[in-house]
Amino acid sequence: MDHNDRLYAARGDAGENYLQYRLDLNHVDESAAIFETLLSFWKEREQEDRIFSYLTHEDSDGNGIWHYLADTLREHEGTSTLRMARTLLAMDIDFSKRNRSGQSPLNKMLVPVPRWQSLNALIQTKHLSIENIEAAIAERAKDEDQRNALMSMIFSSDIEQNQAMLSQHVLRQALQPQADVTLRAATCRLFFDYVDTKTGGTAFFKLVTIANHAMFDDLMRLLMRNTSETVVAMGVPDIATRKAYAQAYLARKLLRREHSGGGVLFSALKAGKHTHLRKITSLLRNDDLVIRTTVRGELVRKDLPVDKNSPAPTNPLLSLLLQRDKEGNTVMHRAVLTGDLQALKGFFSGLTPNDTYAIIRLIPNIWGLTLATACRPELVQAALAQAVKSGKLPMDRAKALFSAYPKDTRDIVHFIEETVNEIESLAKAVGRKEPLPPTFRLETLRANK
Repeated sequence: MDHNDRLYAARGDAGENYLQYRLDLNHVDESAAIFETLLSFWKEREQEDRIFSYLTHEDSDGNGIWHYLADTLREHEGTSTLRMARTLLAMDIDFSKRNRSGQSPLNKMLVPVPRWQSLNALIQTKHLSIENIEAAIAERAKDEDQRNALMSMIFSSDIEQNQAMLSQHVLRQALQPQADVTLRAATCRLFFDYVDTKTGGTAFFKLVTIANHAMFDDLMRLLMRNTSETVVAMGVPDIATRKAYAQAYLARKLLRREHSGGGVLFSALKAGKHTHLRKITSLLRNDDLVIRTTVRGELVRKDLPVDKNSPAPTNPLLSLLLQRDKEGNTVMHRAVLTGDLQALKGFFSGLTPNDTYAIIRLIPNIWGLTLATACRPELVQAALAQAVKSGKLPMDRAKALFSAYPKDTRDIVHFIEETVNEIESLAKAVGRKEPLPPTFRLETLRANK
């Protein structure tokens, strides 16, 4: 036999060919040389079938070239390995095929640390999908909590280390005309359901801080499409109940909270994403959800909770706005304490006067500050000092809070005082001593002070 026939036929102890053998030894440069040589040599002799057969060869355990390359990538991710990966992709050699142990090369590229240069090669050639990733993670983690943790880890890493290239890629795929219901649902799980075990948040919490307007709009469009498809699949007969279920589904996605207690509005506020804040709050109704159901043959109305622990358990928008962090701050407290008047006005837009009045005057954080007092520097300083003295607040945290406090709060003070005066005047005009009680359970908020 001549030399190229001998190379083609050579097998190691595990049934691997010579290229796989050198990859197994992590001989990256040598492997790249062999790879390029066999491609050019056999192409010159019009032996493309032999090339494809050689590159799709599997050892005795079912490991193909991608398995060996994925193992090498764990230690050596550079020009040579990426060139091999791109060539294999161009030849449509499957990167997700499992070996006899049920493990795919993609699994090795994702866990324990994502190999972003190689994964980006898959992204750029449009080979990688969210369904590929879910299937690869399912190989390693049979438990749902483990799968959630691994998926969250991968996409947190993507956002923090990979400029969210994977997140943007799967989002674009889900919005293509040829995308189906299953793909859209899988993509929504990625952004809204996989929970980061460290923070308690989802990819949405991080994306909302970095997404431009176009990407954020695409994400909201996907969420609304997924919501509609989910509710349609329920087969609910009447329009009013379908709308209520749609709101409840949206609320489950948007009301998730981090371990700190804050929800996605806290993340968007901190990042100064006012447009995102406005669009998120516009998706939820400021109204109690009610569905029609049959009880003993009669059609009756029944409340539909979105957050049983909320002061407004059946009101999606109020449930979101009244979420509080561990320090008892609503997102409106955070807006006042950071001097964000634009965000504060946006949060109150569309609320009833009695709810607005109660939120401003009657909801304290753990240091006793309501919005009406949190806008005054001298009252904030006194409250923080008292909290430090009583042991409720560490000194370094108090200093950090006051250093972040706005230098000039006159505009916020004016807005709050003007709003309160207007509501009180309205109450007197209709013969009341004070505004109506709020629609939410104020005692719940005070009890959790």
